[in-house]
Amino acid sequence: MPRILVIDDEDLILKSFGFAFPSPEYQLLSAMTGQEAVELFQTSAPDVVVCDIKLPDMTGLDLFQKLHSLDPKIPVILMTGHGTASTAIDAMRAGAFEYVLKPLDPDTLIPLVESAAETSRLMRVPAHLPSGGDDAEASGDILIGQCPAMQEVYRAIGRVAPQNVTVLIRGESGTGKEVVARAIYNYSQRSDKPFLAINCAAIPEQLLESELFGHERGSFTGADRKRIGKFEQCHNGTLFMDEIGDMTPLMQTKVLRVLQDQQFERVGGNENIRTDVRLIAATNRDLETMIARRDFRSDLFYRLNVYTINLPPLRERGDDIRLLAERFCKVFSKELGKKITHISPEAIKVLQRYHWPGNVRELQSVIKRAILEATGPVLVPVFLSETILNPEQQETYSTGERKPVASSTAERAHASDEPASHDQEASDSLTDWDAVVSELLKSGSETIYDETLKLMERHVICRVLRHTQGNQLQAARLLGLSRATLRVKCRHLGITIETVVGES
Repeated sequence: MPRILVIDDEDLILKSFGFAFPSPEYQLLSAMTGQEAVELFQTSAPDVVVCDIKLPDMTGLDLFQKLHSLDPKIPVILMTGHGTASTAIDAMRAGAFEYVLKPLDPDTLIPLVESAAETSRLMRVPAHLPSGGDDAEASGDILIGQCPAMQEVYRAIGRVAPQNVTVLIRGESGTGKEVVARAIYNYSQRSDKPFLAINCAAIPEQLLESELFGHERGSFTGADRKRIGKFEQCHNGTLFMDEIGDMTPLMQTKVLRVLQDQQFERVGGNENIRTDVRLIAATNRDLETMIARRDFRSDLFYRLNVYTINLPPLRERGDDIRLLAERFCKVFSKELGKKITHISPEAIKVLQRYHWPGNVRELQSVIKRAILEATGPVLVPVFLSETILNPEQQETYSTGERKPVASSTAERAHASDEPASHDQEASDSLTDWDAVVSELLKSGSETIYDETLKLMERHVICRVLRHTQGNQLQAARLLGLSRATLRVKCRHLGITIETVVGES
């Protein structure tokens, strides 16, 4: 739950934040003066600060400098009128996260605050190397694994983290490249400086250029204000560029120049801006093949390939699957308020024979989902999804085809051998809740009412999301919920849009 500190002397602004960031998905703190904000900042440790430029007792820039000196890893977003945008830009050059113009637009503000909260997590939640003891209760992410390939990863992180060199992390999607990048940052000499991350595959080319290098006002359609880019914002810090193999040739050229000269120009500008940024890049692409096809610049590859860390796929890590599953079980049991003490040997065997195309990320989702459905203290195979129990039904990657699979204990209880049709409407209409209750009675559950309601809620939300093809706004309207409430329910029930749409 992100903790947001909002600082503004207008009561209407504070109330609007309460509507935009409702509880329990967010924890909202508010202050009307700079002094009150400093006290809350020190006692409450917010994840994100949103601050007005004009306050009764000090300027927003003065307050930002105070907060930044107390903890430079907490992102600060400034709110400003059109006449004070230059002050906000000066603050961004000094390390502020972003600025927004009043009147506030919720469609702009909400994703910006969520992005700042994610950046805060990247900087403040440590990524540890294994200590050799019991890491199950340690805070933050831990790189877990005892196979030879993972031991080499630990040694590589230890060798390269203190050095100010570019690192290229290679591995399939879901193998933990972001955790490795954060570990390098945590153990580096820049660990007290900013750490920013950007996914090159998730942003269109023109927007990616602006995100990385910034832009001048009027430089393109929609550029209604000046923007500071990640390379300028991350001066003296570390920039993690994920999926770097998905950049266009033009973007590759621009990034190459920054690596060569440590300088760049904003989009639409002619001022050379110098920066000192350590770059950590990651990709799941075969860059050598892309170079041969002229899809990736060889000179950029050589610049990135100063030091390479290769992450093994989960299917090649043997008993690490058990270690990871047990770690996730302990973490998610605590997070979800479930009393799952261990995973049965039979369930471990099921997990170990699965191919894991989504690697560690997929295992994490599978364990969390199983814990949501589990009754009793032991995680047994019946709580695993049908895809895991029957690997032959998993997605066929060569053809892209997928057989219909049941998505919960409730759906498995009524599953038939007949194929789904009419967008699974026939399957959805056959839910045998008597069989579900019978299964819970047989398991000895003493929370049948809560478990059944949770299964029903998950079943209904997944069904509506499949109908809307993952469109959350439309799904919220059909369910009679607000978008924020739907997001909260999806998070608590372990529902991800990718999983829902993939099972349709």
